[in-house]
Amino acid sequence: MCGCKNKEITVYQDEDLTDFDHMLENIGDGTTKAYDLRLLESCREGRIPGFFCARTVNSQGEVKTLARIRDDLKLLLGKDYGRLIILMDESGEEASQLASMLFAEGFYNIHYFQSGYQRYVELKGNTFVPETGECNAC
Repeated sequence: MCGCKNKEITVYQDEDLTDFDHMLENIGDGTTKAYDLRLLESCREGRIPGFFCARTVNSQGEVKTLARIRDDLKLLLGKDYGRLIILMDESGEEASQLASMLFAEGFYNIHYFQSGYQRYVELKGNTFVPETGECNAC
């Protein structure tokens, strides 16, 4: 399994699916942080197994912002800047934004799939079995 500690953000294109899947093998190792940035409803309908539904809703009905997710990760990880962080979203846009925000804070082992969750599912075809419902840490 690779959690390559390049000091840059690693962006996976459609043709890098095998490499991205290889990266996903790190999920569940006790240290990797895998965050699904889609809205909570979408995340609960289906996500890559082991991903945390990060877009929770507070008691006032407000969806957690990318800035809040960044701040939560900073608190959680402290100065462990090389920790493997894997991001997924709808289109790659929010994953790119959060990756840039985390990189600016000093985190450098950040990976995401640029085409987003639905495209990932399409590319995987019948081999993909999503995790559904409540996630352990949501």
